[in-house]
Amino acid sequence: MMMQVLRTQAQVGQPKTNRKHKDDVGDHEKPVRDIQSGYMVAANNVTQFIYIENQYFRWPPLADHLKTLAGKYFEAGRKEPLYLFVVTNDTKDGVGMGTAKTQEMLASLGRAETIPAITKLRMIKEMKREAPVRPRPDGPNDRAGQRKLDEWQAEIDRKTKEIETSNLVAKKVPGLKIHVCSLVAPNSPAGQPWMPVYIHSKLMIVDDVYTTHGSANINTRSMMVDSELNICHEHPEFSQPLRRRLWDMHTKGFGVQDEPSDAFETWQDVIDINKRLRPKNESPHAPLVEFHYSKKSMTDFD
Repeated sequence: MMMQVLRTQAQVGQPKTNRKHKDDVGDHEKPVRDIQSGYMVAANNVTQFIYIENQYFRWPPLADHLKTLAGKYFEAGRKEPLYLFVVTNDTKDGVGMGTAKTQEMLASLGRAETIPAITKLRMIKEMKREAPVRPRPDGPNDRAGQRKLDEWQAEIDRKTKEIETSNLVAKKVPGLKIHVCSLVAPNSPAGQPWMPVYIHSKLMIVDDVYTTHGSANINTRSMMVDSELNICHEHPEFSQPLRRRLWDMHTKGFGVQDEPSDAFETWQDVIDINKRLRPKNESPHAPLVEFHYSKKSMTDFD
């Protein structure tokens, strides 16, 4: 099987080819970011679906690229949407250090409601940034100035409460249908909270043909800064069985269809059933659950 090796190597870069002799290390070209390019090129070539299984899901340029591509297909008259299936962590260990970028990526894909607390923090921050300048009374005897300040603060408080109590919903992205999911232990006992499965994969499959797998996460550090190594290939005889095997495990055999539209509907059925079972602490229907992160801390240590 022929494969290609992809790297992220920001520290060294590629040596220049105009060395005067073999021991001359000379200057270096720009850093190596093959993995970033590999993801973008593969995403640009999608015709049916992309499956991502990754420890993190917080590299907004990929989301923006997919959204733009799907939008162009839609505007050109394409009837069938592109499908994006994502399996990633929704626990504090998996998301906690990068909630800001995770929220940004999900919001770009119309799924900001799956990380509601962070989404509302960002909405409040944007509301305050766009608010009128805070009045500054000229001392304690400036009653008119103090009244304007009180009115300004009351309006800020009202809008903040309005955002905090709002009901967030998914937004449609033209030409793109999206499932963002996590996993729980299939043998989580009834009567107890479901045990999350920590996802450590770094995998993307496109149209059952292209596969990339290695050490790189879907985050800025792996694409730009950290030293990472991936492989990629275009072998359907490997990619399709791998995708089928993973989907079989995650959906308990229900959502393994080769037709993306059929798989998308079945995943939705599994997600909906688990949504009904989880609050009752009944055993999971299958490991696949909808991504949901409810912690309130905004962090951006990616």
